[in-house]
Amino acid sequence: MTIISSQSLGDRNGFYQVGNRKTYLKTELMDWLHHMPTSWHWNYNDEFFGQFDWRVEPTENINELYRQRALELRKNYDYIVLYYSGGHDSSNALYAFLDNDIPLDEICVYYSKYDTVSNQYKELQGLTWNKVKWLQAKYPNQRFRFIDYGDMFKDWHDIIKGYGYKDDLFDVFGSMLSINRIIADEFYMTIPEWHSMIESGKRFAWLFGADKPMVRYLDGAWIFNFHDAFVQCRMTPLRQLYDDGTRGSYEYFYWSPTDACQRIIRKQCHLLANTYNEQAQVDFSKIAGAKPHNPSYGWEVDTMTPSFVNAIYPRLFEYGETYFVEKNAKYIFGNRDQWFFDSNHDGAQRHYDMYRSLNSNLYSHYHDWMNDGANIENGLKNCLSQNYVFLENPKLQEQPSAKLHSGII
Repeated sequence: MTIISSQSLGDRNGFYQVGNRKTYLKTELMDWLHHMPTSWHWNYNDEFFGQFDWRVEPTENINELYRQRALELRKNYDYIVLYYSGGHDSSNALYAFLDNDIPLDEICVYYSKYDTVSNQYKELQGLTWNKVKWLQAKYPNQRFRFIDYGDMFKDWHDIIKGYGYKDDLFDVFGSMLSINRIIADEFYMTIPEWHSMIESGKRFAWLFGADKPMVRYLDGAWIFNFHDAFVQCRMTPLRQLYDDGTRGSYEYFYWSPTDACQRIIRKQCHLLANTYNEQAQVDFSKIAGAKPHNPSYGWEVDTMTPSFVNAIYPRLFEYGETYFVEKNAKYIFGNRDQWFFDSNHDGAQRHYDMYRSLNSNLYSHYHDWMNDGANIENGLKNCLSQNYVFLENPKLQEQPSAKLHSGII
C-alpha cells in the first residue's frame, strides 16, 4: 500500500482517495476496491477549483485570458519549453505567447524516426513540419528543439526497474500503457542542456496544451469534470511518485491549479453552454458532434467538432490554418507507440506480454474498469473529478445535479 503525504508535489496532478488513503496508481485503487468495495474519489485539486463560483462567467475575452495565462507562466518560470504538436490545444497555447510578444524559450517537437504508422506521424508529415517551417520563417529568433526519441524506447523496462519496480510494471503507467510517456518523463536527464539548467537551479517548465474542457449535459444542468486519463496522457504516476521538486515542472496550459487557469476553464464552459444550450433544451441529439447519451453521465459534444473548437479557440481560425482530426483507434497502449508495438524488438515483446497479462485471472477484477468489458485494447474507463455545475435549466431538472458523484465513465 502506498501512503502519500498531502504535501506531496505529485498531488498537484491528482490522486485517488479511499478514506484517508491516497494513491497515484489506478491499479492500486482497483485492487483496494476489489478487496473492500467502498466509496472513493479522484481528487484533482478539489480544494482549489472548488472555491470558485462556476456559475459566474468571467467578463474578460477568452483570448485575453489566454494572454494572462502566458504571462502567469512567464512570471513563474525562468525557462519554458512548449511541447508542440500543431494541434488545436498546443497551437492555441503557442499563439498566446507569440501574438502577445511574451517570450517562450523553446518550442519542442519529439518523435520517432522509426514511426511510419501512428497518428502523430500522419500529423507531422501532413501538417506539423510545414507549420514549423512557417513559424521558423516568421519568428527567426524563436528557438526550436526536435527530439528523436525512437532509440530510447528500447530502455523503457530498465527505466522502470531503476525506480525499484520489477513486477506489475503496468502499475506506474496509469490509464495507458504507453511507453512514450515513460521516455518523455526522463528528458530532464537525457537532454544534457535541460539537465544542466535544472541542476543550476533554474525554474524549468515543460508546457502541455492540456486540455479541452470536458463538459456534459445531464438533467438540465451543464457540468464540467476533469478526467484522469487526460492528465495521465502527459503525466505518469511514476513521475508523480518520484517528483521531489528537482526535475523541473510539468504545466498544463489550461488545467493547472492556478488563478489564470480557473478563469480560462470557467470561461470556456460558459462559451460552450452559450453555443449549445438552446438546442440542448430542445433535442441534444441534433447538435453537431453529439455523442450517444449515457443515462448516468448525460450528453456531450465531441471536442474535435468545429463548433466546439471555434467556441473556445477563436484565434485558431483567423488565417485558415488546418488541423489534424483523425482519432486513435486503440487506447490502452497509446497510438504513438504503435510502431514499437509492431516491431520485433525484445522490449516490444516485453511490453506486449505486460499488456496481455491484463487478461490473466490474476487481474480479472480490472475488467469491470475497461471500456469494453474484458477487451483490454479499448482501454480503461476515465475517472472523473468532482462536479462543477456552471449552468442549470431548472424546468428540465429531474434531480439536483449538485448531488451527483464523481466516478468512472
